[in-house]
Order: sequence, then structure tokens, then C-alpha cells
Amino acid sequence: MATKIEEILSAKVESGENAYLWLQSAAGDCILWPTKDASENEDSADEIGRWQLTVDEANALIETGEVDEVE
Repeated sequence: MATKIEEILSAKVESGENAYLWLQSAAGDCILWPTKDASENEDSADEIGRWQLTVDEANALIETGEVDEVE
């Protein structure tokens, strides 16, 4: 079984080169968007995936270098 981090990173790769990964680290809210522009509209209909992360998971995801924006 893949870890949540592996699942997120795999989803980002599968979503293409324009996929945009956003993380609100304090709350652990992680959202994968099809593009950066889609993330700015914050229309949940456009999101590809959403995960709730623990502090340790959020830190591990940040360490991968694949998060496009951290708040």
C-alpha cells in the first residue's frame, strides 16, 4: 500500500506538467490543481485531489520539493 505522500506525488505526475500542488501546512490541507490559475479561483470543482496531512506528513511532502506553494 502506497503512503499518502507517494499517492500525492503519483497523482501530481499523472496530472501533467502544469499540475499545481498547494499545501496549507498548519492545517495540513493539501490540494492538487490542474494549473496554478485553477488554484487561484479556488473552485473546488477544478481540484484533482485533496488530502488531509499530519504535521509530519506535511513536512515530508515539503522536503520532496514537489510542493508548488506552501502557506
